[in-house]
Amino acid sequence: MKRYGAKVLVLFLSVLLYFTNLSTLPFINQLYTFLRSVVQPLFELKGNIIENTKNAISTYILLKDANIENQKLKKELQAYYLYKVQLYACEKELQGLSKVINLPFEVKKTSLVYANVIAYDPSGNDTFILINKGQDAGLWEGMVVFYEDKLVGIVDEVYGGSSRVRTVFSKDFSISATSKDKAYIYKGGYPYGFLLHVNLEDQLKVGDMVLLRSPYKNLPPLVIGAIVNISEEGKSFFKRVEVKPAIDIRRVSTCTLIKEKL
Repeated sequence: MKRYGAKVLVLFLSVLLYFTNLSTLPFINQLYTFLRSVVQPLFELKGNIIENTKNAISTYILLKDANIENQKLKKELQAYYLYKVQLYACEKELQGLSKVINLPFEVKKTSLVYANVIAYDPSGNDTFILINKGQDAGLWEGMVVFYEDKLVGIVDEVYGGSSRVRTVFSKDFSISATSKDKAYIYKGGYPYGFLLHVNLEDQLKVGDMVLLRSPYKNLPPLVIGAIVNISEEGKSFFKRVEVKPAIDIRRVSTCTLIKEKL
């Protein structure tokens, strides 16, 4: 039995050696080269098909997401049209009432500037952004910057073709604010800002909204954020009130500026 196994092994090695030697013949080399030239494009085609399929799927997903977002924006736009009609009706009623009681009433049109964000705070604290409008668009320091109904910040430096906006996350940012119809000062901070001069008897609670307050009523009550924590500071006459800004700076690619003095 052992002798038979040895013969089989010798035969297998002989056949293997034979084919190995054949592979060195010119004819075999030419055949191998020909087969490789035929098969190689098929593998390349397969790779291209896989890559193109991946790209097509990615494009389809992006288009689908864009379509969903577009439908959402259309619905919001219709709601804004309704609000516009309602506001127009209110204006007419107020104008009629002002004539009856002899009280002047004027609808003031707000001048806006639209800008794109070109840079963010590299520190990650979102204390400022750069926008692509400056002296060329008639901007000045102190202009209010917002996105949707949320306050982004205030223009603090204006250049020729760009401007820097100090955001609600900056420790150097402060602005008049209101919550529960009382006036406060909002001071920026990261990740939370603060309401200053909140008396111990003030009935604020977690979740209350903090809005922009315009002393001259020339600016809309933009959303600054919401109260997330209230505590008493020892024997102080004031509460410590932390506010989480409503704006997500990193998601802001475009913004709007109000051409009004703060």
